[in-house]
Formats: sequence, structure tokens, C-alpha cells
Amino acid sequence: MVILHLKATTRFLWYVLTISIGGAVIGIDLGVIATTIGQQAFKAYMFPPGTKNVSSLEGAIVSLGSAGNAVGCLSNGFLLERLGRKKVLLISTFFTIVGAICQAASNGIAAMIVGRFISGVALGILNPTIPIYISELARPFERARLVGIFGLLVAVGFLFSNWIGYSASFAPDHIGWRLALAMQIPLAVILMVFSGILPESPRWLAQQERYEEFDTALHQIYDDEDEAFYIRTQIEIREQIRLEIRLRENRKLGHALIELFSKKYIKRTAMAIMVMQVGILSGSLAIQNYQSILYESLGYSGRGVLFISGLYGIMGVIGQCINLLGVSDRWSRRQTMWIGCATLAVMLTILMILSVFYGHGNDGAGARTGVAFVFLYSLLYAVFFNSTLYTIAAETFPMHLRGYGTSIAALCQGLTALWLGQVTPFAFEAIHWWYYLVFIGNLVVLSIFYFFTLTETNRINLELIGGKFGDDLIDLDDEIKKNTPKELEKLKKKKEAEEKKKSKMAKRRDAKRSGANPDPELGTTSFFRRNNYSNASHEGDAGIELHPLEHV
Repeated sequence: MVILHLKATTRFLWYVLTISIGGAVIGIDLGVIATTIGQQAFKAYMFPPGTKNVSSLEGAIVSLGSAGNAVGCLSNGFLLERLGRKKVLLISTFFTIVGAICQAASNGIAAMIVGRFISGVALGILNPTIPIYISELARPFERARLVGIFGLLVAVGFLFSNWIGYSASFAPDHIGWRLALAMQIPLAVILMVFSGILPESPRWLAQQERYEEFDTALHQIYDDEDEAFYIRTQIEIREQIRLEIRLRENRKLGHALIELFSKKYIKRTAMAIMVMQVGILSGSLAIQNYQSILYESLGYSGRGVLFISGLYGIMGVIGQCINLLGVSDRWSRRQTMWIGCATLAVMLTILMILSVFYGHGNDGAGARTGVAFVFLYSLLYAVFFNSTLYTIAAETFPMHLRGYGTSIAALCQGLTALWLGQVTPFAFEAIHWWYYLVFIGNLVVLSIFYFFTLTETNRINLELIGGKFGDDLIDLDDEIKKNTPKELEKLKKKKEAEEKKKSKMAKRRDAKRSGANPDPELGTTSFFRRNNYSNASHEGDAGIELHPLEHV
């Protein structure tokens, strides 16, 4: 990954890529419903002639997915605290498979809504877990880029979903949309299979006071670093988490959820919530889920809408690549957020003007220009926000609040998506281009908010970010002085044990090849000594001690 200027080793990047496969699962799930709703075969099957309130039912399919997402987010903090990052990743991935099966096999609107709800719960757990997991593994100076790999795979998954939807539209009857929905399953299965290689988050292990596993995980993740790095990192993580534990008044499972809204942490909670809100209030989800309505308002229809949706997905991938190459870890978080909001406000203003003059579909050039600005909007959203939102939310909180805080911020995002998903089809139908003004106003307000209030967290160690909010921090230099001799002794003993083990195994291999006794330390009498053979253990030999060979 030289092009990204990452220090991470190949093995570490494999860990990040494996975790980030969950991003592709999320992208496919979120994207496939947009193209499925646009298919005539799906509409004919789910809404036969005479069906009432079709717009409400379409909104329910999208909104119940968002409702499930909210439920998953609400439960995620408890799961992460109790089970750790790796197990939660596995569990949530499994339930994305269950939800996809329900959707692909649905025989009516009720089964489809149930499937969307199950998938929503799974994604509500999976979505915050992945950036938290990656953030806790990453070095501070490349944290945003590594979380950006997750954002890139979300965009890739969304791109695949659009082309899956387009390809499926050529299949006969209801087979096409069923195949499209089933395509959520393969990558989820791959993620479950390969997750066996992943280390647990060392920070979670330190929080659980599983220090031997904590040390092992650090060496597994940072196998390219020297002893000084290990010792400094061990001490910083372990002692800061110990300090946080000592300062907590209540360590019961779930109490951290209450702490989020205490005087000490409410600013961080509010900031994370406001950062996540831009993912919905910018209009991105409305455009993503209701592209078919949007393109029809510009004069396109039928299979052409699905084709344009497929091209639309490419913009997210390009935008995320630009983010990785030029924005993440280079721009400050504050700069990224406020400039991103201002830029998208300009894009939506232009798109609104184009809809006013060319929304009737009679001017081909005008309609194509409108589609181009929809594409440009998607690209710029990915450049600024696709992975930045979860990066900021995950790094804002101390260890014991990270899972809860990030998940609550995602929950609030899901609740906004819930009501907005229900309202959007009616709004497009009723007020047309005026609906863009809502999102333009949101973006202007959020840009001002981020400019004046967002606390900078770029390239700062997770254990030190709390200091930006007034938290107590360990005196790292003092802790290093106190703990370094002990850590060096531990490393020395560990290396000696490893060398002794390797030496013993080598001797056994050599002895096995030569046909000699495989236990050279004990010699030919090893069997008898291991079993405490002596004449005292046999009748008739009492009082006479014999050597094992004499006894034989």
C-alpha cells in the first residue's frame, strides 16, 4: 500500500481488509434495495393491481430496515462490551445472511419487511463495530486511511448492488429481484470464514484485564515494530484504561450508556451525533434509496433508470479513492466536515435549479446535466464523508464508552433515516424540487456548526484524545520509567521460553530423523523416570532400590 503511504505491514492490511469485507456486505445490502424497488417485476409481484397505499408500502420496506438498524445500534454497545469486537463482527454478519434469505425467499410484502428488519438489526450492529475495530488496531497517523478502506468497500458493495440490480432486471418474472437480494449472502459467508485469522482488539483485552492475550495481540498486530514501541504502547494503553476504570463510579454492564449523557461526556455524545447526522440530513440517503423517483423527475424511465443507478455507484468508489489519497489523515477532521457540507450545499442548489427548468423531461441535454450533478454529488459525498463520519465518532470516546457512544450516534442517524425514508417518496411526489431546499438548509447549518464547535482528533492516540475534552490522563513518561524494567524482564523471559521451545523441538526433530530417543534430556531411562519406576512400587522388592534397567 505504498500509494497510500501506509506503514502497516501486509499481514496487518490483511486484517483490515478482512474486517472491511463487512463494508461490502453493508454496501450491497443498502444498495440492492434501491435497485429492487425500481424493478417493474418486483412492483408487479409485491403490489398487484388493486393494492392500496403503494407509496406507503414502499416507504415501509425502506423504513423498517432503518428501524431494525436503530434496534441493532441500541444493543451494540452491550454486545461490544461483553463479547468483544471479533465475536460481534461474526454474530452480526451471520444475521445479515438470515435477513437476506428472508428477503430473497419472501412471498409477499410482510416477509419482505421482516427480512429488511432482520438485516437492519444486523447492519445496525455491524456498521459501528467495523470502524471501532479498525480504529483500535490502527496507529494514530494512519487511522483515517485504514477506516477509509472500510468506506471504500462500502462504496464497492454499493456499486456491485447497482449492477446486480440492473443485470437482474433482464431475468424473467420474479427470479431477477430474488437473485439480486440473494447476492447479499456470498460476501457475508466469506467474511465469516476469514474472520478466524483476526486478532481481538488489544484495547478490549486490556479492558477485560486479559493482559497476556493483550501482549500477544499487540505483537501479532505490530510485528514490524521494535521493543521500545511495544513497551510504550503496552504501558500507554494498559495504564490509561486502568485509570479510566478506577475513575468510574459504576462498572456494571450497560452503565456506560447512562454515562454518555452525564455532564462529563455529554459534549462528546452531542458532537458524535451531529457528525453522524450529516450522513442523512445531507440528502444522500434520500437520493440513494429513491434514485428511480429522482431520475423519473428528470425524464428517465424503465430499465434506463437502473442503468443510470449502476453508473451512479461508480462515483462513490472514485470519491473514496480520492479521500484515501488526498483527504484522510492529511486534512483536519474539522476542515473536512465544514468544507464538505458547504460543497454539497452548492451541488444540491445547482441540482435543484436544473430540476426546476428541465424536470419535465422534454430537454435531453438538461436532463443529462441534472444526472451529471447527481453523480458529482455522490462523488463529493464520498470524498468528504463516506468514512470520515465513523472515524470521528469512533475516536471521540474513551475506551469504556466507545462502543456505546458510536452506536448511539449511529442510532440517532438511523432514527433520522427512519422518518426521512417514510417522508421522502411523498415529498418528491408532492413538492418536487422544493424538497432539495430542506437538505440545502441542513448542510448550511451543519457547516457552520462544524466550523465553530468540532473538536480536532486527527492523528492523536486514542488514549490521549480524552485530554482534548478535559479527561484525566496518565503521566506517560512517569509510567514508562516505572514499568519499563518489568516489561523488559517479561520480554526477556518470553524470548527465552520461545528459544528453549524452538531448541527442544529442533532436537526432537533431529533425534526422530536419526532414529534415536526423541527425549535426549532424559536419556534411555526417561520412560521409567516419568512413571516413577522403582523396586518399591513392586511386590517382593520392598526395601531394595533398583535402577530401572536392572529391574527390567
